[in-house]
Amino acid sequence: MEFDDIRAFVAIIDTGSVSGAGRQLFLTQPAVTRRLQRLEHTLGTALVDRERRPLVATPAGHDILEKCRRILRSARDIKTAVNGNGSPAGELRIGVAHALTEIALTKPLDRLRKRFPRVDVLLTTGWSRALLEQVRLGSLDAAVILLPEDETLPGGVLGTELGKEQLVVVAPKGTGRPKRTLADLKRVNWILNPEGCGARASLRRALQRANVELRVVLETYNYPLQLNLVARKRGWSLVPARILHRSPLRRRLRTLPVEGLRFPLNVWTVTTDDQSSLSSVIEELSRQLKDRLASRRPL
Repeated sequence: MEFDDIRAFVAIIDTGSVSGAGRQLFLTQPAVTRRLQRLEHTLGTALVDRERRPLVATPAGHDILEKCRRILRSARDIKTAVNGNGSPAGELRIGVAHALTEIALTKPLDRLRKRFPRVDVLLTTGWSRALLEQVRLGSLDAAVILLPEDETLPGGVLGTELGKEQLVVVAPKGTGRPKRTLADLKRVNWILNPEGCGARASLRRALQRANVELRVVLETYNYPLQLNLVARKRGWSLVPARILHRSPLRRRLRTLPVEGLRFPLNVWTVTTDDQSSLSSVIEELSRQLKDRLASRRPL
């Protein structure tokens, strides 16, 4: 069994395609295919369901996948153990929730790379629950995510709570009376994150309970753009309070408390429950993020 064949199989499942695995491993598609076929021949079973798109593991492949991930993690740990000066080295795969990119991808990451120059940090962004599942399955080493205040972490992962986040309803300044009920939102046009956003799903459920339709007129991941459009009276939005507080447009905007509509969230760093040679790097990132969250003034 070849180590490179194992890497190819894991990369195919992580990216969902042979071409994606090729880009990740800097190989041609035929080379990736040959490595997968060689591993399947060695194990005597099909590992990838070639009829599905994106590509997924077969039942047998799913059972083998986690073992392959452990082999890759063990190889990384061995590399670190013989590093000589004892400093962490290797590849660290971190996911960051869309709403937290402004916090995580600036000073904390710069400081992390300066302190651990032998660690290659590979970043991906996504929705919190999707990133959490990738950590649980082992395709990410860690993720920085948002979860509702009353939600606990699933089994198979470890978590460090970093701080609090609060989403607020934002409207143009001068918008009617200061307090609303869900029924008052019948004619509101919304500017929100695309489908997949947990806060958007919570907003929809709350409105449905009041028999109110969620009318989305624009979807974008970009919070500054959302606030710009709200200031121009194109609709209302739902954004983190810290981002509104820092916006140069905040004087043209206002928050609107809505009875029955609250979005308290906790910020977590989550990792697998396997001990990693890069645990110290993840711990340092968590500390940096926790300090950065604590330094934010409330709205």
